[in-house]
Amino acid sequence: MACGTGAALLEAARRAGPDGFGVGIDLAEPMVAQAARRLRMLGQGAAPAAVAVMDAEQLGLQLAMFDVLCMASAIYLLHDQATALRRMRELLRPGGRLAVSDFGDLDHRWAWKDKLLGHLAPPLEQLGRGHPGRAGLEGLLRSAGATAITVEVERLDIVYADAVAWWAEQWTHGERRALERMDDQEALAAYQATAFAAIEACREADGAIHWRPKVIYAVAST
Repeated sequence: MACGTGAALLEAARRAGPDGFGVGIDLAEPMVAQAARRLRMLGQGAAPAAVAVMDAEQLGLQLAMFDVLCMASAIYLLHDQATALRRMRELLRPGGRLAVSDFGDLDHRWAWKDKLLGHLAPPLEQLGRGHPGRAGLEGLLRSAGATAITVEVERLDIVYADAVAWWAEQWTHGERRALERMDDQEALAAYQATAFAAIEACREADGAIHWRPKVIYAVAST
C-alpha cells in the first residue's frame, strides 16, 4: 500500500522468491511508473510483481487475497485511518500479517525545515489526519480487528554524502509539493541556499550529513 517508487515492494519481491507474487499500489502516477521500471530491472530470483494507480482508501482488490500487506510511512496521509486499516485487514487470508510503519519523533536538528517552508512556501492543505504515534497506531490496528500486535521503535540513521544529495532526495517524496508551489525560482533558490547553510548543523564526525528520525514499526496478525 502506498508503494511510492517501490523500495518496500522490491524488497518484498526479493524475499518472496519466484513462487510469490507482489502487488504495489500508489495514488501518484509518476511514482507508480518509476516503481514499474524498477521492477522490470529486478531480474531473476524475485517474485513477479505488478503495480497500479489506486487510492489506499478506496481499494479495488479482491478480499482474502494476500498473505502479507505492508504500508510504509503513509498512514499519516489517510483521512480515515481506521476504515482504511480495516479494509486492508479484509484483504488478508486467515493468518495473514499486516505491517505498518510511521514516523515518531523527528530529529530536532532538522526543525528549521518546517519553519523555512512556512516562511517561503504557500500554505498547503493537510493531506491526512497526521501521525498517530505508537499508542495510536496500536489502537487503530486493534479497532481494525487485528490481533497479536507487535510494536517496535527504532531511530534510523539516514546519511547524505553532502547537501546536493539531500536536495536531490527532496524531490522523490511528498515534500516536493511545497517546493513545487513556491511562487518563483527566486523563492526556491532562497530556500535551497538557506537549507544548505542550516544543514551543516547535521554534519557529523564522519563528514556526512545525518538525519536520525524515530520510526514506529507495527506488525499484526489477522
